[in-house]
Amino acid sequence: MKTFRLIRSGALSAVSNMALDEEIFKRYQDDGIGLLRLYRWRSPSFTYGFSQDPATQMDLSACAVDGVEVSKRITGGGILFHDDEITYSFVCSKSDVCEPQNVFVDYRNICKFLIRFYESLGLAPAFALECAGFQNKCAPHELCGASHEKYDIVIGTKKIGGNAQKRNRQAIFQHGSIPCRINWNFMRKYIKPLPEGFCSDLTTLSEELKIVPEKNILEQKLIDAFSAVFNVRFVEIDQFIYETSMVK
Repeated sequence: MKTFRLIRSGALSAVSNMALDEEIFKRYQDDGIGLLRLYRWRSPSFTYGFSQDPATQMDLSACAVDGVEVSKRITGGGILFHDDEITYSFVCSKSDVCEPQNVFVDYRNICKFLIRFYESLGLAPAFALECAGFQNKCAPHELCGASHEKYDIVIGTKKIGGNAQKRNRQAIFQHGSIPCRINWNFMRKYIKPLPEGFCSDLTTLSEELKIVPEKNILEQKLIDAFSAVFNVRFVEIDQFIYETSMVK
């Protein structure tokens, strides 16, 4: 059984969340110890991929006036709205998540813990490529929710959450979100405009469950799923050691 560190961050600002994810990725390259982090958001926020220009899809002036945080990720992918959700990040080696050395990216295997998490809630998740008609709408998009990739996780025919990666020879870093609810009216104020059918193609835990468990329960279920799928034992630590290194 492998030993990983575990951090439960609670709610932080968008800038702090993305900075801490970057520091976790850097730290792994020094010590080689796998880590899983669970975190939330201090206020409704947006993040965007490292190579994106968010001005093409967002009203950044309105965000600035209203104090809505917008932060760059170290990963790729499209613009993602964060609010009422739980969010995770992890960093480890290919062998830690049983990814074959001769395979560049094995999303099906890496995301098994997310499938197990949704199953633990009584849902029936699947990868998008397993859904009928997926080929007809498979396409990337500047908005994460509007993109349709083959290893997106879907409930029924609707995408739930999103995930993105950064890699080098030593490490796999992945973070992703699990939405409890989405405030569409809030999103519409800052995205210009939302694509047609955008809302109807996405789902959340509140739409799929009669009662959404408290966030601490959801986080523990995600931890348990990760532990079971990848045979990991966790040692919980204080994120202060990472925050201290960030200000040096």
